[in-house]
Amino acid sequence: MNIISTITLSKTIHKDINASIIPVLLTKLKTKTLFEYVSKFIPIPKHYNTLLNTIEENMKENNLGMANLTIEYNNTKNSNNSNSIINNTKKTKTKQTKSKQTKSKQTKTKQTNQINTIHQLFIIPINDLSYNKKDDSELLELARVSGNAMFNRLKNNKIVKVNIIDTLDTTSNETTYIEAIMEGLLLSSYRFLSYKTENSLTKKKDKFEIKKIHLVLPSYKRDIHKDSIIDKLQKLLNQIKSVFLTRDLINEPANATKINLFITTVKNYIKENNIPIKLKVLDKDDLEKLKMGLILGVGKASLKENEPKIMILEYDGVDSKNKKNSPEYVLLGKGITFDTGGTNLKRGRSLIEMKTDMSGAAVVASFLLGYAMNKGSKNIYAMCPLVENNIGSGAIKPSDVLTSYSGKTVEITNTDAEGRLILADVLSYVSIKYPKSTIIDFATLTGQQEQLSCKMFSNILSSNSESEVKTLIEKGKHINEALVELPMMDKHLSKLKSYVADIRNASFSCSADIIMSSLFMKQFINKNTKWIHIDIAGQSYKTDDIIKYASPEASGVGVRLLFAYFE
Repeated sequence: MNIISTITLSKTIHKDINASIIPVLLTKLKTKTLFEYVSKFIPIPKHYNTLLNTIEENMKENNLGMANLTIEYNNTKNSNNSNSIINNTKKTKTKQTKSKQTKSKQTKTKQTNQINTIHQLFIIPINDLSYNKKDDSELLELARVSGNAMFNRLKNNKIVKVNIIDTLDTTSNETTYIEAIMEGLLLSSYRFLSYKTENSLTKKKDKFEIKKIHLVLPSYKRDIHKDSIIDKLQKLLNQIKSVFLTRDLINEPANATKINLFITTVKNYIKENNIPIKLKVLDKDDLEKLKMGLILGVGKASLKENEPKIMILEYDGVDSKNKKNSPEYVLLGKGITFDTGGTNLKRGRSLIEMKTDMSGAAVVASFLLGYAMNKGSKNIYAMCPLVENNIGSGAIKPSDVLTSYSGKTVEITNTDAEGRLILADVLSYVSIKYPKSTIIDFATLTGQQEQLSCKMFSNILSSNSESEVKTLIEKGKHINEALVELPMMDKHLSKLKSYVADIRNASFSCSADIIMSSLFMKQFINKNTKWIHIDIAGQSYKTDDIIKYASPEASGVGVRLLFAYFE
């Protein structure tokens, strides 16, 4: 997975890159002209002053999205003192030449340096006039959206190498806002090309790929914070790789034997990146020995190649050497690799998106891989029950009774309420095996969540985890992955009473399915277990009109949230 070939940084623009992007805070234009502002970072001939004044007026009056200016730029004033952060290109040594050849080259260089070159300048206004000064989350999101705008402009102009000038982080050694711009730009560069051929209707757009970004950091001090900047950008890239891996896993079609493909992809990713994570797989025989009847029941109608499995990832944090085999957190992810709805068959319009019903599993697995690559400090495990909810002669039926891992019996009243079933078995398993761990699950659990949120937010419900929920909501706001808390409503558990079993999986009398599904799952954990449930059904897919740097299909929502929570 190659996001970008090269990222370099220095205090000046790269002399061999003839395109530069300059973000401009509108508040800065109160004290100086746009020409003065831009000239501070990149030399511009004075005769462009009038044109820049016109651009400045349009920025202020018409909220101009981006201005493109072609200038004649003299590259003799710029040096290429860049420090490579990520460079996949090979370096070659230059042999010394004879004195006559050297003199000849110097003469040619002198002549060449006198020739002006065409330089593309993209000016992006960031309207920071009204954002909350005590909360920088709005401005950070503006920066990410600006990164998305930058990517689109580069793509439209087929520019594969660019200088990005940090005009925002000018008062300290921090690089917060340029990181946000980079995040938005790189997240926007995602493509899923596994099944594309030369016959693709979008093949021209599919081929575009940014080759090099040169960051210009005016306040950059090599001896003071070079290593810090490089470390931050590397960690950011690992986070973005995790988002891309999540999107890849979700976007895979259901006929790709998705359970095995999921596990194989994760195994290969661990091997290729030398990640210190243990991977275990519980197959159907293991599940039968453990008596995980709910997972087995949901997967009864699947073909042999899609038999249910559980993938377990174990990461021991770098600062947790004395806590081996005792995770502080266990992440659970719903992994329904395709959801027909079972006997309660879904409608045709809904079925097209059901390859995405394993988004929760993709989120927690991909996050943990990136967290380990970033040498995270905490012991975190992840469990992903991977099951296909299919139809056929072996499929479970409404009125069937299944026995869970916990021993509780469950009356199936709706075969399309299958996500809570597979999570119930792993919730029981984790709360018994790791009673002191905090459990966080991600799931595309209910169609109601999308109806309620209109893809604007995910919902969070919890037990014994008030402070953790508060932190998650704050982090979600900070990265534009909004969370809205709903109550657990324990006093209404009676709506899940069954005449023939211990509990039923869905209520006939209550349409508050987000709350009912959470109440159901809560019955499979210990009384004191710290548990957080996050329903991402709405935001997991096709949210690019709300989160501009999300992809047209799988968004990867949840991965950045976990990174922010555990940072």
